[in-house]
Amino acid sequence: MGSFVRRKQAQALDADIVLDAKAVVKALNQLEPGLKKQMVAEMKKISRPMEKSIKDIIPTTSPFGSAGHSEGQGRLSWDYGTWKKGGSRVAPDNVTSSFSTGRARGYRTTNSLFKVWVRNPMVALSGTAGKGSGSPRYGVTKEYSWNGTTRRHRNNGQGQKLISKVRSSGLYNFFYKEADKTLPDVERQIKLVWERYSAKVSRKI
Repeated sequence: MGSFVRRKQAQALDADIVLDAKAVVKALNQLEPGLKKQMVAEMKKISRPMEKSIKDIIPTTSPFGSAGHSEGQGRLSWDYGTWKKGGSRVAPDNVTSSFSTGRARGYRTTNSLFKVWVRNPMVALSGTAGKGSGSPRYGVTKEYSWNGTTRRHRNNGQGQKLISKVRSSGLYNFFYKEADKTLPDVERQIKLVWERYSAKVSRKI
C-alpha cells in the first residue's frame, strides 16, 4: 500500500539506483553476523518521526461514512481493514517501515530498499483515490477467481462515491503530502546509512 522513500526504476543513469542490494547484504552478514540488523535498525530510527507525523493525521474513524468501503469487519473497513485475506485487523493509523532487497520481475535493479508503509488498505486507498473520474467503462467487471470458480459482478458505483468523498474532504494524497515535508531529509539520511554499511563490504573486498 502507500509507501515512501522510493527510487524510480526508469532513471538508469541515476547514481542512487542500487543494482543488487541482496549481494551487499549477504556480504555484510558474512563479514559480521548482525550487521544487516544493525543497519536496518538505524534506518528505522531515522524514519520514526515521519511515521509518527503520518499517524497523527490519519482519522481514527472513517471520514466518509459508508461511501466506497465496507462496514463492520470487511477487508476495506476503515476500522477493521486487513492487509491480506484472512489476516488480522490493521488499525487505521498502522504505519510502519521495512527494508527489502527484492527486485521487481523483469528489472535488473533493486526495488525500494526502504519504505514507510501505510498498511490499512482503506486508508491507503483513500490517500490515492480522487485523481480519476471513477466512472466504470463497463457495466460489469472482468471475470475473476472466487471460491474455486470464476465470477463477475455489477459495477455499482461504489468507486465513484468514494472518489467524490475524497475530493470533497480534501484527503486526496493527504499522507503523501505529509510525508513530503520530511522525505528529502529522510532519504538523504537513509542513503548515508546504506553507503556507510556497503562501504564496509567494499573495503573487505
